[in-house]
Amino acid sequence: MITHCQSWRTRPGITLVAVIALFLAACAQPAGQGGPASSTAPSSKTGNPACDLITPEIAAKTEAGLVPVGQIIPAKPPGSKAYVCTYSSKSNEAGLTALSVALTSPASDADISKAKSTPDCSPVTGIGDSACLQWTGYFRGEPGNVSANVVLTAVRGNETLEMPYVTGPPMAGSAVPDGDAMARALAQAAVDAGWGNGTALNVPAAPPVGPPATTNNAVCALISADELKQAFGAKTQPEILPGEVNCRYRFGDLGTPGPDSLVFTIEVLKGSALAGQGPPGEPLDGVGDKAAFNMTTEPAGPKSLRPAGDVPITILSVMVVRGENLATFNAQVLISPTGPTAGQTKDQLITLVRDVGF
Repeated sequence: MITHCQSWRTRPGITLVAVIALFLAACAQPAGQGGPASSTAPSSKTGNPACDLITPEIAAKTEAGLVPVGQIIPAKPPGSKAYVCTYSSKSNEAGLTALSVALTSPASDADISKAKSTPDCSPVTGIGDSACLQWTGYFRGEPGNVSANVVLTAVRGNETLEMPYVTGPPMAGSAVPDGDAMARALAQAAVDAGWGNGTALNVPAAPPVGPPATTNNAVCALISADELKQAFGAKTQPEILPGEVNCRYRFGDLGTPGPDSLVFTIEVLKGSALAGQGPPGEPLDGVGDKAAFNMTTEPAGPKSLRPAGDVPITILSVMVVRGENLATFNAQVLISPTGPTAGQTKDQLITLVRDVGF
């Protein structure tokens, strides 16, 4: 898990380009902090050394369709020592993808030391004096060892380079992002930009496992893993995948009918306009201020990120309003012929969430 300013995640509905620009500006130290640095700025053809480094041609080789965001982001965002250049693309199949470049040149000794000690960062050989990759993990731990959303951090001489490469969650019918391919493309872009050091490029593999089974995410704290196991009768310990306003618990047998095929998600929206309207669905009494239940099914298989099978995925959802806040509790499970029925699973879910405060 990333523990410094790069510990961020993409999620549906966020404009990734804006997030990247704000993220980079927030992470960069104001000028004058972190030790002395030379005042000589690098020469530039475009007025932005970061865009001179990762040109539109190099960006397009990283991801087909990436184009400059435009002039909405200055070469140095307010409060940032880094020159910033951002590219993005959007398609109906893959959604939104973005590549951002933050070049600090010249960098202070403190900047260089910080870059070289980036936590949870896997070394890359063949780039600069030092380089490493982090997977920030919206899809970390998904089937196929997917660890999309990767950040390259590198040092060369008195310059530091930071490049987040992010994509949104897969849309219906689209391929799941490939964290290994993203990492290789990002590292090759740095070499193409002239940051290669003459040795063979060696890119580490994306992590094959998800985040630790503990988190300080407040949404995950609403319902513990042990409460989930007890409520549904699961036997395995779930993996926890926390987001910004959501938490996902994934048990260990996604392809076999029964309680251990469970994927359980919690999402909380504070001050949601939807709270005043009331949630759609079957009204539930005695749950929050207002609550509603919905149940649907869909086939298992690649679109659901589960193994293919004859048993459909039963999706049970309870939406609860408390004051101006709206929470959604979603249970996806393969109903076993020898286990609880869909109706009994519905009762288990409602009982679990009835008294949850948020």
